[in-house]
Amino acid sequence: MMGGRKTGQGWHKGNIEELPSGRFRWRVRVQYPDGTKDRLTGTARTKTEAQQAMIAAQREAQAGQRPVSHTLTVGEMVTEYMRAKRATWADRTSWNNDALYTRHVAPHLAHLKAAGVDPRRLRAYFELLSEKRPAGDGEKMRPPLGYSGQRQIHVLLLGAYKRAIADGLLRDNPALHARPLSPTKGGAKMAAKVKHFTPEELGRFIPVALEDRFALPLAFLALTGLRIGEALALTWGDVGQDDTGAPLVTISKTRSEFEGAYYTGGPKTAAGVRQVYLSPDALGIVEDLRRRVSIEAQATRYQGQGTADAAPLFPSVDGRPMRQDVLRQVMRRTCEAAGVPLLSPHALRHSTGTYLISRGEDPVSVAALLGHAQVSTTLNIYAHALPGKMRGMVYGLADLQGKVKSAAAQTGERGDGERALPLRRKIRKAGPRRKG
Repeated sequence: MMGGRKTGQGWHKGNIEELPSGRFRWRVRVQYPDGTKDRLTGTARTKTEAQQAMIAAQREAQAGQRPVSHTLTVGEMVTEYMRAKRATWADRTSWNNDALYTRHVAPHLAHLKAAGVDPRRLRAYFELLSEKRPAGDGEKMRPPLGYSGQRQIHVLLLGAYKRAIADGLLRDNPALHARPLSPTKGGAKMAAKVKHFTPEELGRFIPVALEDRFALPLAFLALTGLRIGEALALTWGDVGQDDTGAPLVTISKTRSEFEGAYYTGGPKTAAGVRQVYLSPDALGIVEDLRRRVSIEAQATRYQGQGTADAAPLFPSVDGRPMRQDVLRQVMRRTCEAAGVPLLSPHALRHSTGTYLISRGEDPVSVAALLGHAQVSTTLNIYAHALPGKMRGMVYGLADLQGKVKSAAAQTGERGDGERALPLRRKIRKAGPRRKG
């Protein structure tokens, strides 16, 4: 046992004892600036390290720094954070974060002490996610996790550490200094590749989709630019007209699916709440479905509400909402029948945006149609559709000279470059200003 000991750094009221394992346990009483007291303890490899730990504990207490938790694990920290945030997260966000934690965080980080994870350890973890690795069930390998998934994990860890720091359990947030490596970091910049159909391919796809009752939602996506979740969330009550009688649908919700679970929530952004006008072809799809659903609703085992306002606009034949995975299967056979590349249903939205931008439509209007919160989002995604316009932006000397002549006519210059004399106005001399 060792009592109060005077060292070169001052008196430190505490004690140190040697444990059977050979390590040294230290205990010290501290007082914080607010007057509260505490008894801190820890172990060290040597007596000198134990003395240094006591000194550090007292200095930190004088500065108002509470001790960190050396028992809190990353798993406990993240699960508590997700539990606390579940009330404010959308269902899909909660499901997605649960899946990311179970598949990618828990196997590698959950057992680690949260206070012991430093930025270097997190960088190594994100590098590991970028490679193939065992899935934990036999010989099966888990494919590399993309940059988007890694970013979501980073946000999850960043929030969990922030909460633990706010609760006084930790001091440092390693996620502030360790981020997943972007595909463009350290390499050549790659042009964004947005998968879409050409106008010719879209012209072959839509007629084939119109002939298939199950592919009608796909044709509707192509003609309106809606997201698949927005289209499947539409009900018959969302179909209407404006003051002029123009047909439209009101987008105010989206239907999401995640690993067999379904829910209807708000749109992706506030700009997603909008009205989308229907072309004659899109309106024809709505009227065709109204006729088909009215007939299908007469079946004995029909489980829907037919064409009631709350019923889905794109139901299955039994009246229940159509599922996204079913629509993806229909997309495959429709692409094969139309002789176009096999793309996802979301590519129909990209095809609409690409076609409208390349046709010269106003980007502000296209952004409003697609429900983008900012025009820059529209341009960033569909800038690849503008090379033809960029080729038309070249100019020569003749163009400049034409502009000069036009400007000269407006400013009064003569054709030889000399400026025409302006008409002289009579200027009346002002006399001395009278006072009073």
